[in-house]
Amino acid sequence: MDDVYSPPDSVVVDRIQRAFPSDELRERARATNLVQRERKFDIVALFYTLTFGFAASSDRSLQAFLDRYVEMADCDELSYAAFHDWFEPGFVAFLREILDDAIENLDTGRTDLNGRLERFRDVLIADATIVSLYQDAADVYAATGKDQAELKLHLTESLSTGLPTRFRTTDGTTHER
Repeated sequence: MDDVYSPPDSVVVDRIQRAFPSDELRERARATNLVQRERKFDIVALFYTLTFGFAASSDRSLQAFLDRYVEMADCDELSYAAFHDWFEPGFVAFLREILDDAIENLDTGRTDLNGRLERFRDVLIADATIVSLYQDAADVYAATGKDQAELKLHLTESLSTGLPTRFRTTDGTTHER
């Protein structure tokens, strides 16, 4: 069986930085009124932290995100309260605009697969995402850890329609089928 090619991290980082240049991210942050003036907080570092360093880690808490941001932004420190204030509707609008623009600019003319999926009627994408809940919900949504509550969202999506074909919620300890 052939090994799947995985480009080096530097190639992935370079491609993402070319797709989302720092200047464009700053302009978009100003356009969405997320940033009115340059201060300690760097929106580019926040975006790259979210893109590169946070999603792949095992600890996806807001504190872990803050720690990773401080590391990537090369700043001395940032209070949790100041960092938390950035997670508002303006940040969501900023991310939504970036995503909409990226989807709009996708190169659909690529032929990398060269018909390899033609014999399939559809391709299904399965995902299970864990959502941490307040401890009070532990009796309904058991978690893998002690004194925790987790909800697991199981979702199967059709690649051809982009719509969910099946979804269900379970406690965090339920394995996928």
